[in-house]
Amino acid sequence: MLIERLPRIGLLAAAVITCASLAGCGGTPTVEDHPGNAGLQGPGKARAAGRIMTQPVLEAALPQGINLPRLAGNGGAMVHAWDMSNPAICQSETWLDDECADALALGMSGLSGTNERIVIRLMSFDDEATSKAHFTGRGTPDEVGTNPPGDAIDGYELPAGAGGWTGKGIRVRQGTVIAKIEYAWAPGYEVPNRAMDLATMVVERLKQSGSGKNPTASLR
Repeated sequence: MLIERLPRIGLLAAAVITCASLAGCGGTPTVEDHPGNAGLQGPGKARAAGRIMTQPVLEAALPQGINLPRLAGNGGAMVHAWDMSNPAICQSETWLDDECADALALGMSGLSGTNERIVIRLMSFDDEATSKAHFTGRGTPDEVGTNPPGDAIDGYELPAGAGGWTGKGIRVRQGTVIAKIEYAWAPGYEVPNRAMDLATMVVERLKQSGSGKNPTASLR
C-alpha cells in the first residue's frame, strides 16, 4: 500500500488528544486519504435501510467510550459530529476539499491512552453514488481478509510519527458513509492490531443507525 503523509490533526482531535494532554504520546500520527481505485467489494453485504445520515444520525453511529477497548491511562473518549455549515472544520479533520464540498455531515470519535490511540472519522453524503465516487484505495484479501466488513474497504500503514509512533488504518464505505479508522501505538509497545475489529464495529453501528435502530455494536 502507499505510505501516507502526515496531515495536521483535526480541530477536535487536537484539542482532545494532543501531546500536551497525553504524557509520552510522542506525536502520534494520523493519516490522510491516499489515491487509488475502487476498494475491495465485500460479497453479500447488507445495506442500511436508506435513512439519510444527517448530523444527529451520524453522531449516534459514532462509538462512545463504553464501546471502545479500554486503554491504559485514557481520560475518556471525545465524540462529536458537525453539519457542513463550517467547511473549515471538515478540512481540518483530514478530509479532502472535494469530499468536504459534497459532504452532508461528519463526525469524530477519539480515545487516547499512554501507549495507544484510536481515532474514528465518519463522513456522510446525500446518496450512495456520491460516497462511491469519493471512495479511493484498494484493499487486497491479504490486508483485509476475504470477507471484510462494509461495501468497500482499504487497509493502509500509518507511517512512523514523532517519537516513533506507528499503526494501522482502515478506510471503509458503508452505504452513504465513508469511515476512516486509525489505531496507533507507541514504539516497542506490542499489541494486537485492533483496526479491523474497530472497522467491523463501526460498520455494524452504521447499519444499525441507518436502519433506525439504536446503535449497540461494541468492543466491550
